[in-house]
Amino acid sequence: MADAPDLGSGKYNLWGFKSPLSHHLKGNREDFYMYDIVKSEDNRKTVHFTESAERINGLFRKIRKQISKDLEMPGFRPGKVPKSIIDKQYGNIIKAEVADSVRQKFTSDLLEKEDWILDDNDPESKIELPVEGDSYNFEMTFSLFEIPEPEGTEGISIEIPPLDLEDAVEKTIESFREKMINFETVDRPSEDGDLVLLEARSAGNTEEPQKFNVRIGESQIGEDFDQLVTGAITGFEFAARMDNEDPEEEKPPVHRFRVTGVKCPVLPDLNDEFAEKAAGVENLEELRKKVEESVRTRYDQEVVYLKERSVIDSILASNPFDPPEYMVENLKKDYVNRLGEEDPGEETLKAAKELAQNKVREFLILRALAEKEDIQITDEEIDADKSPEESASSVLDRLRNKKAMELILDRADITEKKPRGNTDAGSDKEDMPDSSWRWVLIEDDNQEAAGETAGKEKS
Repeated sequence: MADAPDLGSGKYNLWGFKSPLSHHLKGNREDFYMYDIVKSEDNRKTVHFTESAERINGLFRKIRKQISKDLEMPGFRPGKVPKSIIDKQYGNIIKAEVADSVRQKFTSDLLEKEDWILDDNDPESKIELPVEGDSYNFEMTFSLFEIPEPEGTEGISIEIPPLDLEDAVEKTIESFREKMINFETVDRPSEDGDLVLLEARSAGNTEEPQKFNVRIGESQIGEDFDQLVTGAITGFEFAARMDNEDPEEEKPPVHRFRVTGVKCPVLPDLNDEFAEKAAGVENLEELRKKVEESVRTRYDQEVVYLKERSVIDSILASNPFDPPEYMVENLKKDYVNRLGEEDPGEETLKAAKELAQNKVREFLILRALAEKEDIQITDEEIDADKSPEESASSVLDRLRNKKAMELILDRADITEKKPRGNTDAGSDKEDMPDSSWRWVLIEDDNQEAAGETAGKEKS
């Protein structure tokens, strides 16, 4: 699915948030226990659990052994403290640990088997501690999250860009040539695409000038500087500064520039030697085939992403609801942790929460659609797609929501965008906002003298 975070843990489903309670006991997960839903009222379910005495005894032994191993007591070697002493000092702690382990495991297994989404991850329960040697019986009441019936999932309009394969291949090959470009010194005025070598120092600065270069047409150091060096020849000198129309803005210092050279671009010839250097293939024909395959693959991937992104944006807009807060917080923490920042700022936390809210809503909407359309996932499908680290429920979520997305796409109105003409292409440039700061030529006696001696030709 689009934008699915890969967190690499079975504690997470496809969408990156933890199972409602994700603390699992390690080791044997055989079903020693039984549960029964004893009460259902609105979105609340009360469940009676019974754990076998055999497993309760095993947990008592396991936790007691761990305490004994870590316990330092005069007169006893580590791990050899008598059971009676441990129980006297830590009996209630051991019972609480056993109860907590059992309840967490039961909750995790229950949610996986019943396929529930909780409204919050703090179910109600009476605190009853287990007794060693007896079965453990207790009740927990869960509040389930009711996902609103999804709307706006049919007939979503999606426009995909057309593929001009021949043009895309030529542009890709041309980009290879640009990466292998050379520049040769020329004795003529500079033109579009040329590399202009410069020295610069601010007014009154007597230190060594700063050396740099600009390529005309790329606006590398600010608006309108390219115009100042277009048509210049080696030796041309001029003064300029960045200017702003706002009279209250402080003006930057004037800089003096000297053109020390002009170089024109030289692209490699399109031949077999170029093909070998560019992609390690034997000839130009093989290069074109390789580029064509790459272009098709990239286009197909982009179309898949565009379709899914269009669906996600549409269903999020059509289904405004607040998802369970704990799910959002779990995913937000995961996003922030993946950034690796020790102290993320407010803007980072806000953006992470907004992203998490949308991702959880997306998951729940697709889940609700799958339920509404009675989309079924077989055990065979789960087994075939499941990795050793995943739980069956996370695979069920992934496959079910994937089928829900496919169903929406099957019902979508998918059309191809019409190619844009030259007029439209030009309008994009006009719509781009101009920089408020731009380079302006500073006319003075020194500049005029430099112009007379070095010269600058304009086409």
